[in-house]
Amino acid sequence: MKDERNKTDKKGSALLVVLFVVMVVTILSLGFLSRSDVELACGENMILRAQMDYLAESGLEHARGLIINDSNFSGAWSAGGQQLAAGSDDYYDIDVALLTSIDPCDPNQTLSYEIICTAYREKYSERFGESILKAELCVEPNVAYWASYRRIND
Repeated sequence: MKDERNKTDKKGSALLVVLFVVMVVTILSLGFLSRSDVELACGENMILRAQMDYLAESGLEHARGLIINDSNFSGAWSAGGQQLAAGSDDYYDIDVALLTSIDPCDPNQTLSYEIICTAYREKYSERFGESILKAELCVEPNVAYWASYRRIND
């Protein structure tokens, strides 16, 4: 009779070992799945950041084009809620300020402008993925222009 009990106990212990191994494999696979979800979210954030940086640069170019091509442009200017592509969730705001005072007696005066462009994605009236670029644009009427920009939110 003792031999029959030992055989039954061995069968039960094998079942417990198999269940324990299945539990360990399940926990490990859930850990890998959660880690891959985090990596996917990080990749999406990197893509969003690059898109907002490029959109902010486009906003700076938009402001530069308006300043250079409009001979009557002077002073401050601001535009909000600009879109590069109609129907998208991506917007940019532009703020332009004149840094030098205008001398009406000097038609060849070099003018310096400060341009701040804020690019962002908006869904359900909430902003996220914001990128802010600040540039200084110097326009010399007889020569050309030079510009430099830097990212503010780093």
